[in-house]
Amino acid sequence: MTERPQIQIFVACHKPTYVLDNRLLIPVQVGTELTNARYERMEYDNNGDNISAKNPQYCELTAQYWAWKNVTCDYYGFFHYRRYLSFANIYSVCSDGNLERGKRRTPYIEIDDIRDNLTRFKLDADYMEDQIRIYDLITVLREKIDTTVYKQFCQYHEGAKLQQILDIMERLYPEYSMAAQTYMSSKEVYYMNMYIMKRELFYRYMEWLFAILTEFERELKGREQKIESRLMGFLAERLFGIFYIYQREQGAKCAELSYLRFYNTEMEREAGSTSNIRIFRLKPSKMSIKIDMRKLNRMFPPGSRRRMFLRHIFVR
Repeated sequence: MTERPQIQIFVACHKPTYVLDNRLLIPVQVGTELTNARYERMEYDNNGDNISAKNPQYCELTAQYWAWKNVTCDYYGFFHYRRYLSFANIYSVCSDGNLERGKRRTPYIEIDDIRDNLTRFKLDADYMEDQIRIYDLITVLREKIDTTVYKQFCQYHEGAKLQQILDIMERLYPEYSMAAQTYMSSKEVYYMNMYIMKRELFYRYMEWLFAILTEFERELKGREQKIESRLMGFLAERLFGIFYIYQREQGAKCAELSYLRFYNTEMEREAGSTSNIRIFRLKPSKMSIKIDMRKLNRMFPPGSRRRMFLRHIFVR
């Protein structure tokens, strides 16, 4: 009988939250160094070698760094407290980089409450193990947008920072240059910093990613520039896409999954709220707008032509 691989999927949590009863899921309190609160039945990202204090800029990356430096397993995975990968449909990536045909693809699915019946999403630990061991890397389903990955970042953030990080990457890892050009000019984006990787590939990614981010941070400090809130997390999203494309081209066996978006993950069902108001700051106008994402997603499903048309009209 083949020995089962040791798989740990770390769920980044910045507040007390309900986590599914699944032996693969390990909740991690992020930003622990910055608070006296300690959430029960969680690991803490300020134990051992860590960057917990950088959580306001690095977001869920503090959990990824902590797992890299302090945990040994065969597969490392990362979810968010309100977002899990769904194993209902597994889209294998073909040798040309395209997804296998014949399945309808939806980037994410909205769920009212994490305690709802999730049977159809196949989040059973044994089934998940059987699927994970087939692949080197599993990540979120690519989402189609109406502009390039590069331009999309510049619509919401300072484009010079993205260019700076790309320049650093090319200087430190020139072999990734073509993958960067491919991804930055693509109209298919990978959000969320969510994935599951074999240990060797995960270590390679962590070393690559943090070498780039550390140099970026050093350059900002040299210019006496502050790091804006969550910037490193946003930049890492774009860097992940480059790393992913490069590893695919190198022969890594990959798959993509839709993810579940939970509106209520509070410890008690009645305590939660199913509203999801988000504030978008549009650049270069710097105009801020409030949007109820549930209503928007019902009318303009993610990845749909209607969604891309809406972006084309309102986001420049």
